[in-house]
Amino acid sequence: MQFEQGNNLPRVKVTNQSSILRMVYHCAPITRADIAKRLDLTLPTITTNISAMISAGLVQELDSPELADHRHGRRSRLLDIVPDARHFVGVEMRGSESAVCLTDYRGQMLGSRSSPAPSRDYEENLDMTCALIQEMLADSRFTLDDVDGLGFCVPGLVDGRAGMLKVRPSYNWYDKPILRDVGRRLELRCPITVENNTCARAYGASLFQRELLNNVPTFAYLFIHAGIACPLILNLSSAFGSIVGAGEVGHMVMEPNGPQCTCGNHGCLEAISSDRAIIARCMDALARGGASILRSLCPMGEEPTMAHILDAQRAGDPDVYLIVERAVYTLGLAIANIDNFTCPHAMLIEGELFRSDDNRRQLLDVVHRNICKVTGANTNFVFVEPDEFSGARGAAAVAIFHDLQSAAE
Repeated sequence: MQFEQGNNLPRVKVTNQSSILRMVYHCAPITRADIAKRLDLTLPTITTNISAMISAGLVQELDSPELADHRHGRRSRLLDIVPDARHFVGVEMRGSESAVCLTDYRGQMLGSRSSPAPSRDYEENLDMTCALIQEMLADSRFTLDDVDGLGFCVPGLVDGRAGMLKVRPSYNWYDKPILRDVGRRLELRCPITVENNTCARAYGASLFQRELLNNVPTFAYLFIHAGIACPLILNLSSAFGSIVGAGEVGHMVMEPNGPQCTCGNHGCLEAISSDRAIIARCMDALARGGASILRSLCPMGEEPTMAHILDAQRAGDPDVYLIVERAVYTLGLAIANIDNFTCPHAMLIEGELFRSDDNRRQLLDVVHRNICKVTGANTNFVFVEPDEFSGARGAAAVAIFHDLQSAAE
């Protein structure tokens, strides 16, 4: 049986510090009085803690005109985080490739590198990824000692508390202790966090793209790549949010007796609408002598990329068009089901498939035709431009999120 911890003065102090720092981070520019009001703390408590944070180099008073504070009879200065106060490394290891980046407190990238994976072997992937981190830091004139937190994200089912990848079926990776393995390779002094790569993207949106979310209280993040996932973020209006699961929607069965998925089931969304499924189906069409336009766009003997497939779709390749249409239609049905079940205020959608405006329009048409109208849900669907480093930057956001819980201790 678990019990909540009791409160004592040191714990209350740490809790207040963390809450104040997070409020500054998420709501800046903000005054001391506004922080006191939002957190229901006394102004002297806020003033004392802010002074300590300014002395520590975490918080700064902005060079802006002072604001009249009629409630307290004084002039107030706006506060913000010092972006360069801390630095974080973000890593995404997808199996086919790895991407790493270095960011400041606000997620501004100060360095980045990516590389294809040498093989599907976990140890080799991790060796290459850790070497990539060190090369990127050297290029940026940083060392491991300059890093205040490292966030590491991978596809699959992740146990963040244990720092472990529980399973990635398509690569036969099971029970991989990423936190331990990365720590041993890099000998880091800073905290290491491990998260699912789509959850990491949701953290990145929560911390770095709040204007895109328009301050909604809940949102979902749909990421389509080799797999498909859609975690849900709750209570964003409180400024901090909490994530609900990895959202492994790719294994919803959409077509009973459909194509076999990497998980062993048949007709999963991932087996129809993921990049991997679309590419595999296009390769089958090429092997049968079809998809002539796609064939003309692909280098001889090479597997088509999603860029080739979208170009062939735009050029009117009938075989490619049918493959993509089926993928988008099935994905639209899945999104409608997700929306009917969770009713998020916004859903961010990231995937190579939706670099095409035609695919965006088709998806939204299918979604809106299948959403339950009686619930009154009015989800705002927002397409996010795919970015090579969105996962790595999201992983850095996870490290920042955890740092904000303890940076003021």
